[in-house]
Parts: sequence; C-alpha cells; structure tokens
Amino acid sequence: MKALFLGAGASYECGMPLVFEFTNGLRANVLKRLDTKLFDFRKDPSFRTRFEAILSDPDLHYEQMIGELEALQLRRDPSSEIARLTALQLVDCVQILLLEDQELTTKFFAEKAKDYSGIKAMLAKHRCLHVFSLNHDINFEEICKFHGVQCRDGFFDQGVDRYTNIANFKSLTKQQLDNGNLNLFGPEGLGVNLIKLHGSLDMFAVEDKNLYLKCTPTAEAPIGGHVQEIRRIENHSVELSQRVNLRTVGELDVTDKDGEIQFLRRSLLSGAHKFKGTFDQIAPIAFFEEFKKRIAAITDLDVIGYGFGDHHVNEVLRQWAEASNVSLNIYDPYRKSIPTFLDDVADRVCIFNFGLTEYFQIFDPPKKSFFSSIRSKMLESVRENLRKRRLSLWQDSRDA
Repeated sequence: MKALFLGAGASYECGMPLVFEFTNGLRANVLKRLDTKLFDFRKDPSFRTRFEAILSDPDLHYEQMIGELEALQLRRDPSSEIARLTALQLVDCVQILLLEDQELTTKFFAEKAKDYSGIKAMLAKHRCLHVFSLNHDINFEEICKFHGVQCRDGFFDQGVDRYTNIANFKSLTKQQLDNGNLNLFGPEGLGVNLIKLHGSLDMFAVEDKNLYLKCTPTAEAPIGGHVQEIRRIENHSVELSQRVNLRTVGELDVTDKDGEIQFLRRSLLSGAHKFKGTFDQIAPIAFFEEFKKRIAAITDLDVIGYGFGDHHVNEVLRQWAEASNVSLNIYDPYRKSIPTFLDDVADRVCIFNFGLTEYFQIFDPPKKSFFSSIRSKMLESVRENLRKRRLSLWQDSRDA
C-alpha cells in the first residue's frame, strides 16, 4: 500500500516558501514592529533585547526561534510569562504571514495546479491514498478539488449552525476524536485521506477544544476559495477587536449567530516541543496518532519535500522502516544522502532529485510542445522572483 508524506518543499513549486525563505519575511516584519503594540514588553523591558537577538540570529529558522522562547518559558524564572506570551504572539505572526503568502500566490497557484493532473492517474492505481502532511497551507486540498478528486481530512461535512455567520465550516467533535471516529475513506474507498499533523491555516478549536472547525469552500468556488473563507474569519475578528478595543493572542475573537463572543483558537503547531505535552496544543493529537496507526499498513512511502527536521516524526519513520517489507523514496531536488537515522535500512531507501511537479508527472506525463516549454520557464521565473522577493525583505530590513 502506497502513501505520501509531505513537507514544506512539496508546496514550494506552488509558490509557498521553504522554511528559511519564510523566516526571512517573518524576521523582517517582526523586527520593524518591535516598538509597536504588537508585542508587550512593559512588564520586562529588557526582554525586548533578548527577543531581538533571537530574531536576528541568521542561523535560526522560525520554528527554532519559537523553540528558544519555549526554552526560556520552561526555566520558570521571572521572564517565563513574557516568554510565553511572546511565543504565542510570534506563532500568530506566523499564521498571518502564511495566510498572506497563500493569498499573494493564489493566481500563480491557479495556473500551477494544472501540472498536478497526475493525482487522478495515481488514484487509478492506488484507490485509497493516504497523504500525511506537515504543511499548514491548504494547497493539497485545492489540488484535489481542482482535479475533481475526493479528499477527506477527518472532518464531517455538517457544519454547526451557530457559526455559519462567520464562514463555511466542517466540524469534528472532541468525542469523535477521542473515539477515533474520523471521516476518512476505508480501504475500498476511492480518494485521498489527508491527515495534517501540525494543524492548518483553516483549522480552529472552539468551545474549550470540545469542537474543531475547518473551513470549506463552496462547491463552485475556484482555487482560492479556502483562503477566502479564512480571510472572512480574520476580517470578522479584526472588526470585533476594533469595536471592543481588545485583542487576544493565539485565537480569533468572533461573534456567533446569537451575537455571543466566541474564541476560535488557531491550530498551528510550531516550535521545538511538539507532542511532548509540555505546552498546550490545539492541533489534535488524534491526527498524529492516526498517522502512527495508518503508516503501519504502508509498504511504499514517498516522502516529498521533507527535510527530516522533526524528531517526533523521524522516530515514527525509523520504527516503520525497520519492517523488512517496506521501502521509502525521498523526493528532494537537493538531497544527496539519506538521513543518518535510516542508515541501517539504506538498502531500502532511494533518493530522487525532483519535487512534487515531476512526481505527479510520472503518473501523467505532459505532452511536450513549444508552448509547454515556454509556460514551464515562465512559471519557474515567477517562482524564482518570489524567492528573491522574500530574501530582499530581510536584506532591506538590515540596511534600514
């Protein structure tokens, strides 16, 4: 049985940034706002300098920055509380900037999505395909929708009436999560089971984590429909915050159909202490447990765009790879060697130096023509310009 495992590199060709590429923009945007009300250092003004040093360290990417703040919180000294609040606000910044990236690349992605028609041909060979993803973006959902592929993510299609004024949602209750009752295809089903391990831009917890909501676009919505639903929530929250002159961290303040204030807690999971139980976590642990359970039945795993930087994931992969009947294929344009934790099973690990686009073209080879060649070069040029733009944000902030 085949499955895919997706990291940030899988979304790179769609316009989304790699880790350090995204960090450049985050660092530049946060540093220039340290003297605004975005962060509150009034109880410990000296912490601003410590935070600035973390942000300015060129060797740290954004998850490591959050990890540094988490480590300061765990010291349980007078700076612990401000470190906690600063980490929460930084994760909020990550969510906001990722959403902006998703919006800014929508037109590019709408064209690029045409290159992933191989998903349909792949399903002809592998009727029930598990896709495990670490990505917060909603690109794979959009790819499936664009190509008419059924995709289930564990959430049930019925929404909750009290929140319909905010956005279109699917829902999943805590009881369903605890019972392992997820809306996924069975072995005889035809479609994609998408299991997102680290939360998502469009996933929120509400009612003390007894209910989870996930944005869903209307059936007729074009690519970008997911983003529009998330933006509706953000705009709703901004309007309410401005009206009551109050802003919370780590959650969006909204009002339901009855006018009651509700708090939609963001699900993005980031930092150095994922799934350790050290910090409150919004992304449901049940999805990670589902990953561990379902990977046991996989014999052929294709890992696309993952840098093997998450220890909790690597441990699962290491244990899975010990089975003698499994094989692992790594798709990464730049990787030359296998991760050291897989050295003992190196004979069953292969590396291919290309990404998601060429991967799907294996299943549906494109027709070669002069037009297709020009189009491909244009898309590569646009993608390279996005990379340069994000790099220049950090360079401009240093020169300012």
